[in-house]
Amino acid sequence: MAFTEEEEQALRGIIAIYKSQAPSLSADVALTAAALYPEWSGESVTYTEGERVRHDGVLYSCSQAHTSQDDSAPGAAPSLWSKALAAGGSDTPEEEVPEWEQPGPENGYALGARVRHDGKVWESTYDGKNVWEPGVVGTEALWKEVVE
Repeated sequence: MAFTEEEEQALRGIIAIYKSQAPSLSADVALTAAALYPEWSGESVTYTEGERVRHDGVLYSCSQAHTSQDDSAPGAAPSLWSKALAAGGSDTPEEEVPEWEQPGPENGYALGARVRHDGKVWESTYDGKNVWEPGVVGTEALWKEVVE
């Protein structure tokens, strides 16, 4: 489908508006709109804490301000980047709750985050970065099973 010049200009304007709002999106919304974020570059780009980038098809958040280098890529430099993890909230329909992924210490699940693991839905009860696996012995105070 070909667009007219006016339609293309309108689309560029709409995309610019969305990109300007991208930094304020929650992590869950950002994951659904990852194309709004730039690709990571190792070419001496200054990144600020909280800034999001895409790298190898994955969305990351900058953990600390730095100037990029070839060896500071997301995935290779966990002290600089944390992978954005999907999590539902209390209003997320059960069928849309994402699968639990093992987080690192830099990107654990927040209080109230909901994930699916071993066929069950779990909610984080930890007021911090919850990095523990739901349903495992010893994590009863960190996760509660959601029964709906």
